[in-house]
Amino acid sequence: MKMAVETKDRIVRNVILSLFIYILPIALMFATFYVSGQRPWEKKQHEKENVKSENKKNTLNNGSND
Repeated sequence: MKMAVETKDRIVRNVILSLFIYILPIALMFATFYVSGQRPWEKKQHEKENVKSENKKNTLNNGSND
């Protein structure tokens, strides 16, 4: 079964457009990093503070909402 030339061209155009839309945000992100000089992957993470979390659940119902 042969495909019409118009249908084939439309499929190719839609694939190219979809790839462009998919890649555009990633390319803009790297362009922003290049222009601004930021490198978030090189930042050191802060040490976690020793903070006790509060458990506000009632222990009588073992966490159920009934």
